[in-house]
Amino acid sequence: MISTNLPIASAPQPIAQPQRPHRPWLQILASAFLAFGIAAPSASAKCYSKQIVAPVITPAMAAANNAAVQADTSLQSTLQNVGPVSIVGLWNVTFSSGGQVVDVAFDAWHSDGTEILNDYTNPIEGNVCLGVWQQTGIRTYKLKHPSWSFDSNGNLQGTVIIGEKITVSPDGNSYSGSYTYSIYDTSGNFLEQFTGQIKATRIKPD
Repeated sequence: MISTNLPIASAPQPIAQPQRPHRPWLQILASAFLAFGIAAPSASAKCYSKQIVAPVITPAMAAANNAAVQADTSLQSTLQNVGPVSIVGLWNVTFSSGGQVVDVAFDAWHSDGTEILNDYTNPIEGNVCLGVWQQTGIRTYKLKHPSWSFDSNGNLQGTVIIGEKITVSPDGNSYSGSYTYSIYDTSGNFLEQFTGQIKATRIKPD
């Protein structure tokens, strides 16, 4: 609550002016500036200087800089090796073992990690099968390719798991590597395995 007992106003009194503190050091400093012809510092502030001082390069700093340059050069070289080269696309593939061609196929590798192979086996024996692939390094890949196995009359005999380890050429137009054929019966029992070499050339639209 605001009080109603207000004091009676009295005549205004003059306001005393504050005394400026005595600072003799300011007078001394100003006299020094004037005596030596030195301009007093400006009141405005700067966040940079126009005077550039060359840094002192020590041997350790030079060695560190050279190492950084070499690392950058190595990275650029690696990126150039990777470049746009990819396994994705359509390939003409040849499988061989002991110097003899055992299969020829058209092989499509997709960007989603899947693959479709269509070889020149009689369709009744199963000439189209699927696989999955993964990149393992710079231009290197592995493939797992399960397929059904049929006899010449179209009777199911079991499965064949094709495994591949390949390297794409730097220009991206060919690849080569090794493969394994692991054969299983209809109960999943392992029967035998064959190994060989694989080579392929990229099929282009032109």
